Amino acid sequence: MEQVLKSYLEHLCGADCVEENVSMATRTTFKIGGEARYFVTVKSKNILARLVSALDFINYPYRVIGAGANLLVRDKGFDGVIIKLGFSEILDNECFVYADAGVGLAKLLSYARKRGLGGLEFLSGIPGTVGGAVFMNAGAHGGAISDYIAIVDVLKNGEIVSMDARACKFAYRKSIFQSKRELVIIGAYFFLKKSDFAIISEREKEILKKRRISQPKEPSAGSVFRRPLNSQLSVGEMVEQLGLKGLMRGGAQISPVHGGFIVNMGGATASDVLYLVKVIKREIYKNYNLKLKLEIEII
Repeated sequence: MEQVLKSYLEHLCGADCVEENVSMATRTTFKIGGEARYFVTVKSKNILARLVSALDFINYPYRVIGAGANLLVRDKGFDGVIIKLGFSEILDNECFVYADAGVGLAKLLSYARKRGLGGLEFLSGIPGTVGGAVFMNAGAHGGAISDYIAIVDVLKNGEIVSMDARACKFAYRKSIFQSKRELVIIGAYFFLKKSDFAIISEREKEILKKRRISQPKEPSAGSVFRRPLNSQLSVGEMVEQLGLKGLMRGGAQISPVHGGFIVNMGGATASDVLYLVKVIKREIYKNYNLKLKLEIEII
């Protein structure tokens, strides 16, 4: 079975796009994680459709990822296929800017800035892709990517279909794609506003400066928890009040810079991170009667 699958993956995607037993510590911003049985880079939507259909047919596990910026891969790894989207086209007309799911957010922002199209500056410095940002409804500084989305193209039952923003059921750090894994995000159409290059650039610089000051530089997966909707305090503020900043387990640490981040100080394992997650959850529930929800995705 495994040899047949490997041959199929290489035939469909190209031998240079298929890797075996890949350490996910080398493919995520957290720099943590066991091995993926297969790591496949898919360079076209047609190939993606065929690959997903085949894996669904044989009931073989797979996960689609972007830049690996919001992921914690468990130490035992993933006994399946990790699919990385390798197509990254951006197009625009008078109404929309379209970006493939594999487009890095930095690339999308650069494209928009050069054309005097503003609105997405709040995403500056977030090391993700369009697909990942849509999946998580990424946001910062009071903005969310869903505020600018008109349509999302998804792969469903082997075909590409379009969903308007309402059908995506966006909410705070949520989308329909988190509960319906059979919908694979292909790309998104954005409404952006005409603006001035200098204004957009200055706004991006301000946000990047704030991010450098307020967020840790060590490897991480970004904010670990979603902010509780019924709390006046952020998770980071509660962690600080509880004196948990700086707490370590193995190579993982609750960041002394921002209590909402867990960072990899070197050699951290997923088990180390999950121990600190458990501590934060327990202490915040005990002291604030709040049940935290993860923002990071666990594979």
